Amino acid sequence: MSDNNYREMYVSEALEHVEIINQTLLQLEEKPDDRPYLDQIFRSAHTIKGMASTMGYDDTRELCKNIENIFDTLRNGEEKLTHHLTSALFACVDLLQQMISDEKLKVDLTPYLKKLENPEEEIDNIPIRESFVTTTSPTIRVKMSDLDSLVNLVGELLISKMRLEQTIQNENHEESKQVLMEVDRLITDLQYQSMQVRLVPINQVFSRFSRTVRDTSQKLEKKINLNMNGSGIELDRSVLDSITDPLLHILRNCVDHGIEFPDERLKSGKSETGNITLTAARKGENVLISIIDDGKGIDAERVKEKAVEKGIITQDEANRIPHQEAIQLIGAPGLSTAKEVTDVSGRGVGMDVVISQVESVGGSVKILSEKGNGTTMVLSLPLSLSIIRGLLIVVSEQRFVLPLSSIMTTLQIKPEKIFPIHGTEVIKLRDKIIPLIRLNKLLDIESKKIDDSKSTTVIIIENDGKNYGLVVDEFERNQDIVIKKLDKSESSNLFSNATILPDGKVALVIDPSLLIH
Repeated sequence: MSDNNYREMYVSEALEHVEIINQTLLQLEEKPDDRPYLDQIFRSAHTIKGMASTMGYDDTRELCKNIENIFDTLRNGEEKLTHHLTSALFACVDLLQQMISDEKLKVDLTPYLKKLENPEEEIDNIPIRESFVTTTSPTIRVKMSDLDSLVNLVGELLISKMRLEQTIQNENHEESKQVLMEVDRLITDLQYQSMQVRLVPINQVFSRFSRTVRDTSQKLEKKINLNMNGSGIELDRSVLDSITDPLLHILRNCVDHGIEFPDERLKSGKSETGNITLTAARKGENVLISIIDDGKGIDAERVKEKAVEKGIITQDEANRIPHQEAIQLIGAPGLSTAKEVTDVSGRGVGMDVVISQVESVGGSVKILSEKGNGTTMVLSLPLSLSIIRGLLIVVSEQRFVLPLSSIMTTLQIKPEKIFPIHGTEVIKLRDKIIPLIRLNKLLDIESKKIDDSKSTTVIIIENDGKNYGLVVDEFERNQDIVIKKLDKSESSNLFSNATILPDGKVALVIDPSLLIH
């Protein structure tokens, strides 16, 4: 095994133990005399120390030895876990995480070791480190049962391949068809099992947010209770990695700008402790992640005022825009209603960046809020980025793919049912006015002559909580789509993905979030 492989294994396992220490220390802060928590942290520190010693990382070994010694004294009853000692331990754990992730990091351990010895003293030269460092492990844990299934499927596929070759040589066409059906089934099973291997429990990310909320609320002198429920849901590893930063930013905003200070909450008739709830739920082929706080909510009037000030909307539009649409403006580039920039969430990263990061993996963000009654943000995410179900559509003899997750229904509309409002073609569907988008015009494709007497094919899609009707020539069928990411030189402001069709031709994948602004 190469040195790189050993390094990857060390980083992966050591970071897992760092996470165990982080989470267990949070629980120990609530129950300082709980012996199993003390034992767990001692074991994890001891394990990292042993691995670091084997790899020759002396500073990491030394820091772990001192953390281990602290917990040995706590287990023996020679010392008590205090708030100051907990904070000192967290500072060392943060440093430990960074040292494991970056083997070239050079740190003077002296101030950290002094802090462990005298946690109530202010020690110079201890930099304020990020309590949540988004590290992507180079490896992923896979269940043995999943690996066994993959190996078995590949074995069956190899046997079927040999059978197919034999039947072709014998020109036994009927048997060839049967074997081909068997190969098709095996490939489908292999596809499913391969996707299972990439799935990671969402709680792996959720559990790391407790520390962020704890540190941020203590820094701001707020009382906050974080409730989390991942519902046992698993997400594709690449999706999970992509949404970690957006979730972190939203939670920081909840703590910093959403939840009020204890005295403010008491004055408004609330309990002095604020609540943030982070949950995940499955909906069709998507996962919905909800972040709910019971803070002061978003002031829609102030949002409109700032939007007018920034030139995002006119004063006339501000006067007419409904409450919910005004709330969504919080995601416009450069718009912030915070009266002051703080070092917690005022980092130059607005909700527009959060939303664009979520949309980059095929997701969407919906914001609901009432002034004084808290805010709810819902992130809708695909389970996987590699394979989706899509509808093959035809526009001016060119084929495109539309993700099924964004399609509400398909219709055949008679020409007389289409009428203009303020220069936009619309239709009426279940008492709703749906604006139409003619894809050939949007994509700047020359249209073939249309027979005005025939019905128009319309696909109703949902984007950002609104419905639109896409006018196409026809649609062919639903099928599984293997996503191929376009590189920056090939992508445009309308397309970022493509797929290869069964006939070998390439079809662009239409992303409603890019199509409609």
